[in-house]
Amino acid sequence: MKEFDYVIVGAGSAGCVLAARLSQDPACQVALLEAGGEDHAPVIRQPNQWPLLWDRAEGWGYATTLQAGYNLRSIPCPRGKVLGGTSAINAMMYIRGNAQDYDHWRDLGNDGWGWQDVLPYFLKSEDQQRGASAIHGVGGPLPVADQVSPSRFSQAFIEAAVAAGHQRNLDFNGTSQEGAGFYQVTQRDGERCSSATAFLKPVRDRKNLHVITHARTLRIAIDGDRATGVDYFNGTQVVRVQATREVILSAGAIDSPKLLMLSGIGEASQLKAHGIEVLHALPGVGANLCDHPGSGVVFGLKAPMELPPSSIVAEAGLFMKSAVHNDGFDSDIQFFAMPAPIQVAARGPSQAVAIVAQTCRPKSRGRVSLRSADPMDMPVVNPAYLTHPYDLALQIEGLRAARRIAAAEPLKELISPEMSPGAASDSDAALEIAVRSNGVSP
Repeated sequence: MKEFDYVIVGAGSAGCVLAARLSQDPACQVALLEAGGEDHAPVIRQPNQWPLLWDRAEGWGYATTLQAGYNLRSIPCPRGKVLGGTSAINAMMYIRGNAQDYDHWRDLGNDGWGWQDVLPYFLKSEDQQRGASAIHGVGGPLPVADQVSPSRFSQAFIEAAVAAGHQRNLDFNGTSQEGAGFYQVTQRDGERCSSATAFLKPVRDRKNLHVITHARTLRIAIDGDRATGVDYFNGTQVVRVQATREVILSAGAIDSPKLLMLSGIGEASQLKAHGIEVLHALPGVGANLCDHPGSGVVFGLKAPMELPPSSIVAEAGLFMKSAVHNDGFDSDIQFFAMPAPIQVAARGPSQAVAIVAQTCRPKSRGRVSLRSADPMDMPVVNPAYLTHPYDLALQIEGLRAARRIAAAEPLKELISPEMSPGAASDSDAALEIAVRSNGVSP
């Protein structure tokens, strides 16, 4: 078939859900296009192997431009290129947005995006291991589970955080986000459950659902003021598929604006610079790119620790209000307690642990731009990390908080002295150097 009611670009966290929902109507023909392939690789299913997926065919291999805020370093920007998209290569944490975030979006003028508006959809999609409640659902396609066997380091981190003055939180998706606890995960029987596994796999046999893999979308076909289809490359030739009702672009925060710009929708001067005809001047396309900066404190481990296959590596965490920069939200800084540095965890026993802090609502803003008019070229990704002083201030505050937790029992008993940035890096100036030299995006 070359004509469908709906053409969905991108089989990631959104695209798989949309394909499953739209194809419930047997009268609708739905095409789901994915640039990558099937998600059969065992490394996808085994949770503690997710750090290895960044450098495999299941990822796009994106990285940022050289970041002035990070001492002219390029930061990896992992995005999934496989059925399930980034939900097939991420750390499987189940974290819904803070209720205040949704209400804030509504108050900005986005009717229908308040917490009470979106909560029914969370309830419908969720299969919460702990059972149903006013804020959790059961029987939905997406499993939300407690971790099978978190490490003793992660357990000690929670107890130490409480000893350091933080409250305990048994559910980060509960009535309040603040406090220390374990992350719940999107796993079933100790294995990853991506959006493809949860939403797409159960309905793949529908005759009106057409999943097309290795279909790299090149541009949106536009007739007048209407999107009428897309062109994709299947490895040998360019194929056009028509959409009689809608083209749905769900290719993520990087590739969605890229495709719009390649199709003549975007900031006029940028499109003209690449010889692209401007069909609709829309300066916001690609603008306001925002990503979380993160920095860690690394400690030695007195006894080597090996993670079980079900571990998500960043097993426990903390949401904390800033002492000086809180703007009314439950939390401003999020922490990840990692029983091993990311690259080590997937390969065997570790002799180091890390506590990573990230800014929850960064104020730095960047942009996604085109490198050229060639759809096969990678986009230019510039998050402009740490260009707003607020983001840097929270990173420094987070590192100090991580140190206080590490100095409390029972965590203190498990770890040896700080390896990075090192106890001598104590002033704000020294910690700024550490953040700019070693910071990443968790």
